[in-house]
Amino acid sequence: MLNVFDDRLVRLEASILPIHKSTQTLTKLVDNIDKTRNSVVEIIGYFDLVEREEVTIKKGPKGNDLDSYLSSIGKCNKAMEVLGAMSLKSSEKIIGQLKQILKAAMLQLEDLFRLWLTERSNPIEPLSFISKKLEIPGIPSAPSKNLATLSSYLAITGPELGYTSEFFKVYIDVRSNYLVKSLTMLAQASISTAEKRSTPVYEKGTCGFNSYTDAVLMMFMTEHGVAEKILPSEYVSSSFRDTIQPSLENFVEIGKTLNNRVKKNMQTDIYLTFDMMETLNTRMGTFEEIFKLAGKKDTAFGDLLHSLRAVAIRSFPEFLDEIKSHPTKTSGLPNDATVHELTITTLQHLKRLTDYPEAVESTLLTLGDGNWNASEKDPNFSRDRNGRIPGNAVMKHYFADILECLAQSLDSKARTYKKPALTSIFLLNNYYYILKSIRTQFMSVLDPEVESKFDKMVKKWNDAYQDTWKSCFSNLMDYTWVRGGALKTTLGSNEKQTVKEKFKNFNTEFDELYKAHKGYAMPDPELRNQVIRDIRGVLIPMYNRFLEKHQQSEFSKNPTKYIRYDSATLESIVNRLFDSSI
Repeated sequence: MLNVFDDRLVRLEASILPIHKSTQTLTKLVDNIDKTRNSVVEIIGYFDLVEREEVTIKKGPKGNDLDSYLSSIGKCNKAMEVLGAMSLKSSEKIIGQLKQILKAAMLQLEDLFRLWLTERSNPIEPLSFISKKLEIPGIPSAPSKNLATLSSYLAITGPELGYTSEFFKVYIDVRSNYLVKSLTMLAQASISTAEKRSTPVYEKGTCGFNSYTDAVLMMFMTEHGVAEKILPSEYVSSSFRDTIQPSLENFVEIGKTLNNRVKKNMQTDIYLTFDMMETLNTRMGTFEEIFKLAGKKDTAFGDLLHSLRAVAIRSFPEFLDEIKSHPTKTSGLPNDATVHELTITTLQHLKRLTDYPEAVESTLLTLGDGNWNASEKDPNFSRDRNGRIPGNAVMKHYFADILECLAQSLDSKARTYKKPALTSIFLLNNYYYILKSIRTQFMSVLDPEVESKFDKMVKKWNDAYQDTWKSCFSNLMDYTWVRGGALKTTLGSNEKQTVKEKFKNFNTEFDELYKAHKGYAMPDPELRNQVIRDIRGVLIPMYNRFLEKHQQSEFSKNPTKYIRYDSATLESIVNRLFDSSI
């Protein structure tokens, strides 16, 4: 029974198997026909794709709907690939039309990139952010992502379509214009603040160049962040470099313009150069970082630093020469022997130099220790033979040489005074002014020996001035007449005449000295008090002794004719010396 069933199953399988195989073949045939039909339909669809997508492509994206527009471009690109692979003569025209549409699409995307980027590149006023210590704003996240999508698509798809997009040039054009316009006002302010300042001599920080520099650096750093977010990585460095280049060139040009102004007004404007040098030197690290990010070493910026340093170097020997060559004429000396203008301007100059220690020290080191005085020395002279002297030491040497030169000039000028008192007061006033400036402003800049030197000079000329009173004091020097070992109160006629002459001569000389010296200047209250105290310390005791002695000697029947002053009156008059300078 089982054998019968097995036979029947074998026969059934033998009859069904051919039918099954035929069915499979027919199924595959149907599938192939369907696929072929679909492919034919798809290919036929490519032939009229131009007509369907051309309007969409030429109109460009609607608002921010970039995805549907890129989808349309993708369809056209695929159609061109498929038709190109078939090498059908009938498709050549369509392929040409597709290429034109895709090129138009790339141009539309570039225009959109420019539009979106321009909308986010309105010029700003960087000073308003700097003054509030705020960061310079970039482009917000959402617009940055849209721009990044566009730039990436143009960078990748453009070459695939045979089109080299210049979207990065669009970026450079838009953003460089944004930087230039944003920085224009500060650039102009750098010039105007230097030209229209309220003080005759430049004061530290009053030029807008410092703020301009900060704005340039902050905007450049922000711009690099913008480029990183928007552009494909391989385009960032070169595009950033070309974007900042116009603004950097303007910055360098402004710096050179200011430096050229300094060249024409060295005495009043050299401090602007030092201010600019310190500004650039303290920010050098940021500049170097920017140049590294831009993949460049900017020679124009280096030229600016070189030109600033050249003017600064030139200023040191020139100032020394100005002191040496300052005219020595009687007409140029103060009639009242007050502090000379040269002394005041020299000390003011040195004080202003201390406002820029780093710039001054580095420049003096470049010049070489002692080379500011090279005109009077061997051409090969330099204290800095090993190049190892620290900046603060070379600055001390320069300041000491300036003060030494000033002292020599003052000494030469003082010789033109015809009166010893004027000579003494002139040098005393000037040396005391220098000494006081050293003690209040330059102790950290000068060696102690310099202070000691001028302290001795002040004492020397104070003593010299006191000596101009010796002739007056000598009238109070007296012999003591005695008789039989006792003080002689009754004088002979010759002795009486001698006393009368002494009083008379004292009165005359004192009046002349007071009249002349009252008009002399001693503007420093401390010095004036010291000088008067020294005169008073000798005069009043001597006068008191002389007066007390001869008031009892009956040297005259009318002593008031000769005794013009009592002690208190005399002291009061002495206290009014140099009254015009109070």
